[in-house]
Amino acid sequence: GYRGQRDDGDQSTRRSQVVSPARRVAWEALRALFEDEAFLQPVLASLADRAELEGSDRRLAWELVLGVSRRWGTLTALLDILLKRGIESVDPDVQRALVLGAYQIIYLERIPAYAAVNESVNLAGEVEPRLTGVVNRVLKVVESKGLSILDELPAKRKLVAELSHPEWWVKRQRRQLGIEATKALAEANNSPAPLAIRFAPHIDHDEAYSTLIDEGATLTPLQWVEGGFSLKHDRPFGQESHRKGLWYAQDQASQLVALLLNPKAGDKVWDVCAAPGGKSLTLLEAIQDAGSLLSTDIHERKVAQLSDRLSIYPQVNVVQHDASLGAPPDHLDPFDAILLDAPCSALGVIRRHPEIRWRRTEQDIKRSAKRQLRLLEAVALSLRVGGVLVYSVCTDTQEETDDIIKTFLNAFPDFAPDPPDVSEIKEGLYRNGALRLSPSLHQTDGFFAVRLKRIR
Repeated sequence: GYRGQRDDGDQSTRRSQVVSPARRVAWEALRALFEDEAFLQPVLASLADRAELEGSDRRLAWELVLGVSRRWGTLTALLDILLKRGIESVDPDVQRALVLGAYQIIYLERIPAYAAVNESVNLAGEVEPRLTGVVNRVLKVVESKGLSILDELPAKRKLVAELSHPEWWVKRQRRQLGIEATKALAEANNSPAPLAIRFAPHIDHDEAYSTLIDEGATLTPLQWVEGGFSLKHDRPFGQESHRKGLWYAQDQASQLVALLLNPKAGDKVWDVCAAPGGKSLTLLEAIQDAGSLLSTDIHERKVAQLSDRLSIYPQVNVVQHDASLGAPPDHLDPFDAILLDAPCSALGVIRRHPEIRWRRTEQDIKRSAKRQLRLLEAVALSLRVGGVLVYSVCTDTQEETDDIIKTFLNAFPDFAPDPPDVSEIKEGLYRNGALRLSPSLHQTDGFFAVRLKRIR
């Protein structure tokens, strides 16, 4: 139970078990997230649809789930101090009810503390009625003391709790970046990601721009990328312009990776791990109608979505294919340009998918690196002499970035680094032979990309 005196919680269980639809959806989404390893956005969207959440209720559910996923490390550390036998001693559903309540009390000023406490007590009561008194008292302490509760922890554990990232991540980043840069990166990861967009290749961009402005959007040219915009709107994906496919969401980092390949009009290009398709669309802008694009992915469901998205472009071929076997059988002629945005530990997109940090281990990094090297070696042979290949990953680990390139160049002397000139990519983004982007330094997703040329 709670550190302090306790009662049997009868009063709490007699309270009417009312829970707002937004909080119930958030509670269920967190269960799916932590127990079934579901992906946050689709699971939350389907639960919100099922509960018919609209407007402010829907926004609250999103805010709760994203916020709790970001601050999970901080909140569980704090509750661990307050529960006599620790947070792990209570049922996982009760844990999530406690964390939901604590998140609202500490981070959401506009929600009255009593509402957060009552509804968490009611949620916990559905699972463990005898713990309602404990939940009530613990959250009252959170209300009075807030984050100062963490002062009880030794310095290293307190740092890990405050940054709300796994201990192994904090240690690794401290070694690589030092303490201040690690704090800045964690803070960026704990903040919402901005929405960056590009207009679809086949439509009149001036017209698309005007449509968005008419819908009440604010558009600002992106800092690092020509032709893209930062979009601010309350409900960007609910607008006609999005339903009609006038624009697509794509972070500046992803746009830069596609632009780094820099194919020419008429080129024959292979986008190797193409889902969900944003980079394919950016490449289509460059190769235009005379070019041809092969977009492949290994996953059946993703290929179906990719086909839907790219079917209106006659110069695109979408194929389900395992690229570790080389090019698909019907596409054996060499390519002018290849983009391999390889599957990785995805630590660079934590602010977009906050749950990733709680699922990754250092073993995952090693496994990813093996797969990346195999893919790179397999697809490189499909490039013509004089052609260019971009290898990219949305992560920053040494094993998946510089180490891969070093190993590859040692084994494949026919390839050499081909850094862009300043006119292609803004100065300072391509350092030490690679494009290196960070949420804290560039306000983009974290990405690494290298451009290589086949020289013989």
